[in-house]
Amino acid sequence: MPDIVIPYKRYSVETIEKIVEGKDEEVVCEESTLRRIRAWWAACRLYFESILTSLREKYGMIFSGRPTPREIVRAVVNTNLWVTYPIGVFVPMKI
Repeated sequence: MPDIVIPYKRYSVETIEKIVEGKDEEVVCEESTLRRIRAWWAACRLYFESILTSLREKYGMIFSGRPTPREIVRAVVNTNLWVTYPIGVFVPMKI
């Protein structure tokens, strides 16, 4: 996930994936950061999953049994459905 996709990103893709997958013990960062990343993922997850469902139904795309956060974000970005305000806050579009 390049900085252009997720502006103001301070952690690597691997770190973000570990946090959203619940592997916090492997990550070195403050508890408040863990909470913010988890809250961001929780807020965006339903929107992301609806995009994956649309891609499966509309185009027959096949994702792994349980797509990784990296695969999910890549699919959202590649379909031009990633939306941010200028300050970098993710705002899901209503489909």
